[in-house]
Amino acid sequence: MKLARFQLAGTAEERLGIVQETRSGISLLDVAALPWIGQDRGMLRSMMSTIEAGPRALDALRDLQRRFIAQPDPCWEHAADSVVWLTPVPERSCIAAGRNFGAHRLESIRGNPDAGAGFQIDFPTGFIKLGRNLVGHRAEVKRPDDVEQLDYEVEVALVVGKPLLNVSRAEAAQAIFGYTIMNDLSAREWQLAEMRNLLVMMGKNFPGFGPVGPCILTADEVPDPTALRLWLTVNGELRQQADCSDLIFGFDELVAFWSRVGLQAGDIISSGTPEGVALHRKPDPRPFFLKPGDIVHAGVDQIGILETRIV
Repeated sequence: MKLARFQLAGTAEERLGIVQETRSGISLLDVAALPWIGQDRGMLRSMMSTIEAGPRALDALRDLQRRFIAQPDPCWEHAADSVVWLTPVPERSCIAAGRNFGAHRLESIRGNPDAGAGFQIDFPTGFIKLGRNLVGHRAEVKRPDDVEQLDYEVEVALVVGKPLLNVSRAEAAQAIFGYTIMNDLSAREWQLAEMRNLLVMMGKNFPGFGPVGPCILTADEVPDPTALRLWLTVNGELRQQADCSDLIFGFDELVAFWSRVGLQAGDIISSGTPEGVALHRKPDPRPFFLKPGDIVHAGVDQIGILETRIV
């Protein structure tokens, strides 16, 4: 099942939607509007209440979806292009793995041997993406005035389903609520300057530098996360393409490792990106950096497509 947060045009209320995919296109089933919701209304009032309720909430949503299919009514459904897509979860902690795809690690080392040769040997490394800088599907992201090297990074992001502290890989795997898509936008001139001081913060955290969405694919529909296939295009040109079998540290390993700092329901952990970023394009990366007017599509075949417009 695919779940999304959205707003109706001209309103500020968060609504929980079940993504419906048919031959005629994509729509959102408005959970709160369904007449059969009954005593489950409180449990299903938001994405966070759904995540926190766990399997019981998902069972209730599946039942509502079955009832709608048996008795459809267009007043309970909204076309995908008629709503405002929100980030899949409200502002939460977001940890992004760095250089966690084998091929991307190798292209990084070739591009800057001194900076990256020792990365991803003993344990995952990563950085924080500020939750307030995450934006949803179809968002416009402003390229900062002093940034010329704006880069893209398609990633698979998992959503934590419950509080965790220092858990095993097996426990971590069972605690993943679902998977979504992230585009880890990066200001490379800032990032590389910071990395000379062995830090990364500003280059990953300008406003809007975390497009995420459009929805969450629940973990029960992802029996093998390594089979997730991700790709990215800029103005229709394919830039990145890989599957998660190239991950150095798997999703369960990332969750277990970072559970040592304490994780909460709704927290996001992102996979890292495959090869193909603009920074390491040869002989000249400059034509590949993002510019105002560019439209970026970050996709995961099993989840959907996350669209971002650079302005």
